[in-house]
Amino acid sequence: MVVRCGEEVSKLLDPFEEAGIEEIVEIMSGFSRDCEEVANIDKFQARKAVMSRMLVKSLQPGDVMFERISHAVYLAARGVVLVGKGPQGRKLAEMALWRVRAVDLIDRVVTTAVILVAAATVSVNIHGQWYTYLIDLT
Repeated sequence: MVVRCGEEVSKLLDPFEEAGIEEIVEIMSGFSRDCEEVANIDKFQARKAVMSRMLVKSLQPGDVMFERISHAVYLAARGVVLVGKGPQGRKLAEMALWRVRAVDLIDRVVTTAVILVAAATVSVNIHGQWYTYLIDLT
């Protein structure tokens, strides 16, 4: 059930990355409803409200899990940016993501890091002299 719920949330977020908490909670509550029959609609609404508050809280900086996962994704992307998207870079990213059991995100992290490298390369080519000038001022 957890895997199916994760797949449904991924389907929601893949094409539309700006999906809100309400949409995510609606998917999660649907699985809760499938798992057990909810006879009382007030109980069901209260459960949805609790899920929503927990999800909002867990996505805030300062939350322990948010910090650990954010740091793991940062380290994974950093490994790919510094080493490359080859086997060594993927291995570094995999090790960082493994700590939070998010190895399934490896392809997304590598793709994002490759785009980040391309954007940085373009930025240096366009603004390189300006960056040098700023560094010389300090």
